[in-house]
Amino acid sequence: MKYSALILLFALGLSAQVSSRFTPAANCQQCHSSLALPAQAVNTAEAGVPHRMRSGAKPEPGSIAPFPLWQGSMMANAAIDPYWRAKVRYEVAATPAARATIEDKCMSCHTPMQQYDTRIAGGKAEFNHINALGSEGVSCTVCHQISAANLGTKDSFTARFLINENRQIYGPHPNPFANPMVANSGYSPVQAAHVLESSLCATCHTVITPTLGADGSVLGEFLEQAPYLEWLVSDFPANGRTCQSCHMPKLKDTSGRDASQYIAHRPNSPAPFPSTAPRAPFGQHTFAGANVQVLGMLAEMDPANKQLTASAHRTMESLRDAVNLKVTGRVEAGELALSVDVTNRTGHKLPTAYPSRRMWLHVLVTDNTGAKVFESGRLDARTGEIAGLSAGVQPHWAKITRPDQVMIYEAELKDSQGNHTLSLLRAAGYLKDNRILPRGFDPTKPLPAGISASLFAPAGVDGDESFRPGSDRVEYAIPAPPSGAPFKVSVEVYFQNVKPRHLEGMDRHRSTEESAFLDLHTRHKGGVVIARQEALITR
Repeated sequence: MKYSALILLFALGLSAQVSSRFTPAANCQQCHSSLALPAQAVNTAEAGVPHRMRSGAKPEPGSIAPFPLWQGSMMANAAIDPYWRAKVRYEVAATPAARATIEDKCMSCHTPMQQYDTRIAGGKAEFNHINALGSEGVSCTVCHQISAANLGTKDSFTARFLINENRQIYGPHPNPFANPMVANSGYSPVQAAHVLESSLCATCHTVITPTLGADGSVLGEFLEQAPYLEWLVSDFPANGRTCQSCHMPKLKDTSGRDASQYIAHRPNSPAPFPSTAPRAPFGQHTFAGANVQVLGMLAEMDPANKQLTASAHRTMESLRDAVNLKVTGRVEAGELALSVDVTNRTGHKLPTAYPSRRMWLHVLVTDNTGAKVFESGRLDARTGEIAGLSAGVQPHWAKITRPDQVMIYEAELKDSQGNHTLSLLRAAGYLKDNRILPRGFDPTKPLPAGISASLFAPAGVDGDESFRPGSDRVEYAIPAPPSGAPFKVSVEVYFQNVKPRHLEGMDRHRSTEESAFLDLHTRHKGGVVIARQEALITR
């Protein structure tokens, strides 16, 4: 099904909604959509560099303003994310008796304005009745109204944040000029330090789901996503690196210092308010992460939204900045011995969060005639799968000796009976979790009450001493006659948001959402190369 038909059905299903707490992003757009780049500033957002500064970028007008950057993000498109919508239908079909629980849980982070209002009123959000506010995904007046009251506690996770009831908009800067916001929106801007803390992001990026039985009964709970907790026990907090440091990069000048920028402008005019002055630091609302595959789908669905393409570009740069790769080797006694070191540069596991993501190594060795000697991990572009992969959950490898052995960094789930499951709401633990740990990962560090480090500990890596905080080393032993030297070795790191095998059980004939996603997936199924290294190995 093409997007035009899907979006029409979705739009027709929206119901009008007036909220005393939230307002549509269009109201914020009036004063936060057109900001000129100051002289000597470097536009790290449009340069596609979320983690480091790059000079010489030439941004488009308004490209650093909060609204257009947010508009192209997964945050803004959380409610129309085609994978999420299809997955909700899949989960309900897998456990129909728990439909109300599943829909409300899934909508808590993807339609937070609607779900919050419904929750406070004592009800549960319904997937078939997403309203206009719910359709805006994670919008401005969600994040900027979250109170500090329960942040950093288990009670705040899975979107159990608390919205202040005073119509206050929290920001990082002191003494905000309040009159225009009060007059145009009825909200009052106030300074609040917690908007720069990772615990704010943790509310939706720490997801605890119920473990359901086939009859819909709740058997326990499962820590499905834990980027915040992974960050909390890493080196990053001690070094002053927060979620915002990477995912909301500060505007920089050409010397690398924080650049100043106006926060707002007059409604429908690029001119700033006379009583205001540029502020620093200026955090850019890029929210670049890892979901390049779904951003490609969204760009196809809505070609008029050019911000989606720009966001996909920033996301690719974010992925490329996430990993370092080192390859060394030698030829001894007819064997090519390779060591591949993969280093995680992020403050959480790599990959992290949603468990359908994976990262793997593609290793190709040719001899001095150009003939292939060995290959492991080749992407089959036709299927989106890894060529030659056997059925079932793939093990973690400390040493690889055959082409059908592929190092895949991923999470695979098990249900309450210990069997492999693709249902998030049936998950009780991990069969495998060899995602590369962040630097300094130490499970003895303090965690929120009620959370144990065992809930997000690695699984299936026992005995591999090279799997350690911050990196992993994979050894390859490849038969290689010395007469073939020098050997050319090419190693690529692939990343994929949606493993094709995780789509088993989806039925295009069951729902509009599954049909639409599976159609999009036929054109957006492949992995992307996020790192590459080559080496010439002599005798």
